[in-house]
Amino acid sequence: MRPVIEARELTKMYGDFTAVDGISFDVKKGEIFGFLGPNGAGKTTTVRMLSTLTSITAGEAYVNGYDVRTQRLDVKRSIGVVPDVSNLYDELTVEENLRFLARLYDAPLENVSRLIKDFNLPPKRKFGKLSSGYRRRATIAAALIHEPPVLFMDEPTVALDVQSAKLVREMILALNKMGKTIFLTTHNMAEAEVLPHRIAIINRGKIVALGKRNELRKLVGAGVRVRLKVEPISNRLLKFLEPYNPTFDEDSIVVTVEDPDKFLGEFWEVKDELGLVVRHVSTELPSIEEVFLELTDENEERIRPATCGGCPI
Repeated sequence: MRPVIEARELTKMYGDFTAVDGISFDVKKGEIFGFLGPNGAGKTTTVRMLSTLTSITAGEAYVNGYDVRTQRLDVKRSIGVVPDVSNLYDELTVEENLRFLARLYDAPLENVSRLIKDFNLPPKRKFGKLSSGYRRRATIAAALIHEPPVLFMDEPTVALDVQSAKLVREMILALNKMGKTIFLTTHNMAEAEVLPHRIAIINRGKIVALGKRNELRKLVGAGVRVRLKVEPISNRLLKFLEPYNPTFDEDSIVVTVEDPDKFLGEFWEVKDELGLVVRHVSTELPSIEEVFLELTDENEERIRPATCGGCPI
């Protein structure tokens, strides 16, 4: 099956500055594809190229099988775009904004009432008078007015309060369960931990990593953290743990190991020898935030292109 979104050596230059530098990736039908990167890395520029809002300098891109360069109207009809800054008309009510877009896309007007109900929107309130949470919900509803199969969402929870951001994340998951393919840019590492099926990390215009979450975690070589709550903490126990650079986190001892199975096997032997009482043992992989910081480090020598495939999330 052909990917829903295809980018091949996609490049964007502004004069002598290269904003996006020959990136390539695919997005599969029905997945949430996370696109992470620091400010100025090329995230929004990539979204703007794929959604036909800015021209492509070099390379190729296809959305829903349409060539972004030569079939712009077909691309626009088949996508919805949720920009990082809401783009509806402040002086119009929610209902008026949605009706205007429905006519623009030649979409059924009954979609307006359905979306107002689904998103629990105040139809008679002017868009400019809405709270930030309602503005974001209305903007997502507007992107869905013509029932597109693909959504581009650029920082959809930026500047939202905790409750509004949680609601938007729930909407994203619900839309994906309905079959929508979602291209999501975000700075929020908590979102990156739970929403995307796959993640691409872009830095200085280049893709530096691409894969599922567990695959990306393996790239940084940080090992696996083992958290132990044991009694008593003796000198003999600390001597056993010394090669693993133990640290204390409240009532736990945390060590980092390359082979958790081997370490835990040795630990259970020491436990019996020392008569330890084990209250808790758990293993933790590096977080997506740690991976992100490692792969977007300002030291270019630490940035390395990488792709992964085959491991479960």
